[in-house]
Amino acid sequence: MVNVDQFSNVLLVGFMASGKSAVGQELATLLGWDFSDMDAVIEERYGLPINLLFEKKGQGYFRRIESEVSLDLVSLSSTVLATGGGWALSDQNWKSVPSATFTVWLKVTPEGAFNRAKSDGSVRPLLNGIDSMESLSVLLESRSEWYSRAQCSVDSETGNPNDIAQGIVHLMEKRNSLVESQPGS
Repeated sequence: MVNVDQFSNVLLVGFMASGKSAVGQELATLLGWDFSDMDAVIEERYGLPINLLFEKKGQGYFRRIESEVSLDLVSLSSTVLATGGGWALSDQNWKSVPSATFTVWLKVTPEGAFNRAKSDGSVRPLLNGIDSMESLSVLLESRSEWYSRAQCSVDSETGNPNDIAQGIVHLMEKRNSLVESQPGS
């Protein structure tokens, strides 16, 4: 029996193609919770794929609507939420996360992100401006400080999505038992 009573939801952050959607779906199944992919919700609400929203409206517009959608989604309970790769780059987004949310940074190498993004066939707006692995590395490094705001980090390149999700459940249970064992809890 999974004991994660202290948490109302889980928020997954990380670079593009770090596995947030695949791991998130597995994690939701393990917890018996709902799963929500922020980018999919944005596409549904605004009627355009993310890459076209970027292209037609610009990155600033996209980040504004991403924050608006985020406010709705972080208030859900018993939900695993996969954010977009740039969601974490906003103080406003981080401040909107309820304290009962377990936040996880899915870490990926630039090579891993590039290979996954190319192999899954999806269109990634930020890959359009990337001309080398070095540029991708610089972009990932510039975001690492933001991603590190998560309560824990997990290497998303070791194991399949189910293995990684099981590791996250273990971290949640460990964190939950630490809180339960503290005096006054």
